[in-house]
Amino acid sequence: MIGIIVFNILMVGLGAVVGSGAVSADRLSGALYWLHGIIGITSPAPEKARMFALIWIGSMLVIVDGLLFMFVFLVTHSM
Repeated sequence: MIGIIVFNILMVGLGAVVGSGAVSADRLSGALYWLHGIIGITSPAPEKARMFALIWIGSMLVIVDGLLFMFVFLVTHSM
């Protein structure tokens, strides 16, 4: 339970740091280039790197929390 809370706090904090502009666009662009290269999709333009980073952070929050919720829901209702 503590791990889930810490994960959410860190992800929201990361989103706040990225959204506030504390991280340079070059660093974000490089990280997104690496991430998109692993997945095999086209990297965004450097001027859109901040928006794409926020989309990735939000997506990770929704996916991880959704999977954990479904796991807990299915386990508690299957017994």
